[in-house]
Amino acid sequence: MLWYKGWLETRIKLLMAVGWMGWFLAAQYMPGLKEPAGLTGLAISATFIAVTTPMLLAGAGIATQPAFQATKGLHGSTHFTLSLPVSRLRLLLTRAGLGWFVFAGAIGLMCSGMWILFPVLRAETTSGQMCEYAGALLACASGFYSIGVLLATFLDEIWRIWAGLFALAMLWLLFNKTTLPASANIFRAMGQGSPLVTHAMPWTAMAFSLGLGAVCFFGALKIVVAREY
Repeated sequence: MLWYKGWLETRIKLLMAVGWMGWFLAAQYMPGLKEPAGLTGLAISATFIAVTTPMLLAGAGIATQPAFQATKGLHGSTHFTLSLPVSRLRLLLTRAGLGWFVFAGAIGLMCSGMWILFPVLRAETTSGQMCEYAGALLACASGFYSIGVLLATFLDEIWRIWAGLFALAMLWLLFNKTTLPASANIFRAMGQGSPLVTHAMPWTAMAFSLGLGAVCFFGALKIVVAREY
């Protein structure tokens, strides 16, 4: 029931995410990508989609909110959810896990669309390298997804999206305007440093993103356990 309930809250956002990715593919396809250098531009554009989409799918923690409605406070069914004979850890894992699996499917669809639509990809990369790119994209974007999960535990949805975009901007400044090593730059690992361009896996950036995800999820768990709804 928890998975079904989470799916009912997520399906509209999934349609929005797929539409957002479809617009990206159409915008890239219409001008045409005929030069090999187009791979870098394509990867950078895909990065923008990959880091913004998680903010739609990260959910509302263990609370319930109607999709894309600027409501305040708790939805009426939240208290029913909390009264179920399951732990708050399980509630959080179910909701965050469902959103992540949906996001992974959306990334897979986007990468498949890229492979089908752009001959330059099939000419410059193999199908195995495209799968590596999809894996790197998902691993790096998972850190941003975890930020959305953390914010969802104490912010209403409309504020969570704005706060998430602000966090993305701050992370971009941190990686690009400080002396942090380029190998840890998550944005670069999805764009000009991605397997799509370099044909090498950005292991350091992927590890950094997954570590960030673990920290954010642990923080989200501490909040939902301690919070009084």
